[in-house]
Amino acid sequence: MGGSRFTCTSCGLCCTLSPVSLLPHEDMTLRFLANKYNLKYKSSPGYKMYDEISGYNLAFSYIMDLIDGKCTFLKNNLCLIHDVSKPLICRSYPFVPKQVKYYVDNINRNVYAVVEHGLSMKCPVVSRDVGKLNHVENPYRLAYFYTPKEFLASLEMERARNIYFELLSTLWKKGLVGLAEERPGAPVINLYQFLRTYFPEMPNLLNVKPFRDKMG
Repeated sequence: MGGSRFTCTSCGLCCTLSPVSLLPHEDMTLRFLANKYNLKYKSSPGYKMYDEISGYNLAFSYIMDLIDGKCTFLKNNLCLIHDVSKPLICRSYPFVPKQVKYYVDNINRNVYAVVEHGLSMKCPVVSRDVGKLNHVENPYRLAYFYTPKEFLASLEMERARNIYFELLSTLWKKGLVGLAEERPGAPVINLYQFLRTYFPEMPNLLNVKPFRDKMG
């Protein structure tokens, strides 16, 4: 790659792209921060599974909506929460999940996901550098060298995602939940909120310590 490395130009374009996929604890964190800064915030549950014991649809992810065509935390082309609690998908950009496929193993009572990452061609810097990059076929090897900080953020994102799967699978094996396909009309609960009733150490596991006393 001729020593070329990604450098963000702070153009702000990525802050106007939708949808923004969040992990459950990130949605709660951003909602808390939006309230703190007196900002509008809107999100909706993404992938869900039904728990036959509690009667809830468990939200595995959330989609944050843009407000007036941009992220609500974008002010003067800068991120208000850059040094506070920037979502992992933003920290990993332009190396982002292209596809997340959820799987359920009913025999062994395991939940997991297979995630395909790649560089976003919507980023002007990536689009500019594509001629230097397209000879590297493995997207993870490419990201390791071209976007090293963003690559590490993507690893952190998948580590957090897997914590959710491991804890939920543990409850399933113990018979404390009974997982099935999403049930239309059932109430929805944030998976972080649901799991924390069984695992109070979740804020430490997911590194959300600054908000552990505020996020219930």
